[in-house]
Amino acid sequence: MSEAYAPPMPEEPPPEAANDLVYAPQPKASKAVAKLVAALKKPNLAEDLDETVRARIGSKVCEEFKIDELSRSKEGWDERIKCAMDLAMLTKGEKSYPWPNASNIKYPTITTAAIQFNARAYPAMIDGANIVKGKVLGQPTPEKRERADRIGRHMSYQLLDEMDGWEEDTDRLLMMLPIVGCVFRKTWFDPLKGYNCSHLVSPDKFVVNYWAKDLDSCPRYTHVLDDVYPHQAEERMRSGMWLDTDLGRPQNANDDDHAPHTFLEQHRLWDLDDDGYPEPYIVTVHKETQKVVRIVPRYDETGIEAEGGKIFRIKPVRSFTKYGFIPAPDGSFYDIGFGTLLQPMSETINSTINQLMDAGHLANTGGGFLGSGASLKAGNLRFTPGEWKKVESTGASLRENVVPLPTKEPSAVLFNLLGMLIDSSKDVTATQDILTGDTTTSNQPVGTTLAMIEQGLKTFSAIIKRVHRALKSELACLYRLNSLYLQPEAYFVFQDSEEAIAQKDYALGDVDVVPVSDPTMATDMQRMGRAQFLMQFRQDPLMDGQEINRRVLEAASIDDIDGLFAKQQQPPPEVTKMIAEQQREDRKLGMEEQKADADMALKDAQTQKINAELAMVGPEFLLSLQALSDQRLASLEGRQQGQGNDGQVQPGAVPGMEGPSPDGPVPGVPEGLPGGPGPAMGGGQFDGPGGPADSQDPGGIVSPGMG
Repeated sequence: MSEAYAPPMPEEPPPEAANDLVYAPQPKASKAVAKLVAALKKPNLAEDLDETVRARIGSKVCEEFKIDELSRSKEGWDERIKCAMDLAMLTKGEKSYPWPNASNIKYPTITTAAIQFNARAYPAMIDGANIVKGKVLGQPTPEKRERADRIGRHMSYQLLDEMDGWEEDTDRLLMMLPIVGCVFRKTWFDPLKGYNCSHLVSPDKFVVNYWAKDLDSCPRYTHVLDDVYPHQAEERMRSGMWLDTDLGRPQNANDDDHAPHTFLEQHRLWDLDDDGYPEPYIVTVHKETQKVVRIVPRYDETGIEAEGGKIFRIKPVRSFTKYGFIPAPDGSFYDIGFGTLLQPMSETINSTINQLMDAGHLANTGGGFLGSGASLKAGNLRFTPGEWKKVESTGASLRENVVPLPTKEPSAVLFNLLGMLIDSSKDVTATQDILTGDTTTSNQPVGTTLAMIEQGLKTFSAIIKRVHRALKSELACLYRLNSLYLQPEAYFVFQDSEEAIAQKDYALGDVDVVPVSDPTMATDMQRMGRAQFLMQFRQDPLMDGQEINRRVLEAASIDDIDGLFAKQQQPPPEVTKMIAEQQREDRKLGMEEQKADADMALKDAQTQKINAELAMVGPEFLLSLQALSDQRLASLEGRQQGQGNDGQVQPGAVPGMEGPSPDGPVPGVPEGLPGGPGPAMGGGQFDGPGGPADSQDPGGIVSPGMG
């Protein structure tokens, strides 16, 4: 039944494979993967299923949808959401206590909190045309950086210009979120429109089991489509997206031929190929007739993991993003908002105000008894404001026949209690007077005011980080859709500049996308405070003063920042020529200095080499060299004393020596240390102790070897 949509794998080589060297039959795991991949190419898998199978699937979808709905109603979630919306919308019901048409004031505690949150969060999340920025993954390169910037500009264009109503839905989302605590956004590719779409989904239309952990782990969740008009259903049937099905007239349509139908789009698991492992699919069922109109895969080829001859995991693709306000304390799936937190307090505030108003009304209008006899009718007596009842009572005077109803002025205790309750609600919602721009404190230091604002924004800052995290998850869904469905080359206009982007820019996968908004900078005052901090480094030589000025202007939301910076003027030609000549002279002088330094370094190296060679010959050899030097010096002095200026021997002088010196021969200079020739000294030869060797020393004296 389920294999009708999967093409059979060939057992014999196909004709085009006749010239291949080797043809090996594919293993079972490859066959199973091939079936799942083939299912991705079909617009509607329900076409290949027989009527019995479709009926069983439709019945199961409706049955498990009711199970999830019941899990929410058992915990009182439905009632809490309804009461929260009534308080936020200031809905007034009919009131008959303590009398008909009594005071029925609704204090806008939750409404004020929602408006304040929207006013802060909306500009923080969408500030100008830049919403998305690319983030390079791995080793950064100029090519990656350029591609990341291009992807950021293209996705910003998609959100603001191409995807109809995305910004408007974001505004609504940030108004609903603080009231109900949990809102969803659906991001998908619409084949009829040919581009990505986004839709805001309220929590009552998104049914998940109350105790589900998250969307990735729960087996199913259902989007209730209660706004599908007959002509829209017909369009999808004619395009082949849905099966051609007779839907009939919707319930409670009365005489409206254009009343919308209700469909259940359930993202669930189902084993269509009967391999024992359920695959993720999207099943669309008409709620009233339980007829299946569409089944499509909820996975892609990269999410299929197989090993050892079987598929062991298929990662589902998620198209819904959950925006949470405050995590539920009981650990349930649906987050809570101000509507849940402030419901008891809001009801108490409303009751207290109405009691004060009723007491004041009753005290102002008065009422009582008018006596005309002594007898009173039995039974309860009820008064409306300004009512006087006639009784059987006789009295001596008119005063004794008029008995006013005992009433009191509005209680001061209740009034003080009302103020305490309102202040407590502001503490919960972070809407203190100073944050709303209303303060009666005068001459307060600026530092104290900033500290109070910072403390008041603690609750808001934590919530805005959750919203920022959810927006990043939504951008990841949009990034994936672009990598699959974007045209090979697409053109767009961003800030009056025409640009082009290719599908391969997304398919490479080396760029991540994040929101431009900074979750730590939620208000203009926080941005300006950080910019003011940077200003003190503007004159620092290690800092870029122009970049600091740019960031300060960006924090102040100044347009056309580049036009504010002064353009650098070119110097006159003669000045340019003088600068060039000076640079040439500087380079020439630098080269001469480098040559002198090199010569000095060479001399130092030679000196160090000589010292090292002398250190290698040992102290005994140095002493013999010193003795030889002293002997030569003495001989020269003796010759100078024995000769006159004309070279003749002076009387009484010692005649010069002819032939060998009587002091014996001068020892030869060995080449190196005992044990081997040394590289320092020249051509002498040393044959060991007492061995003969002839050498000529540097001074030209022929000496026998050292004995």
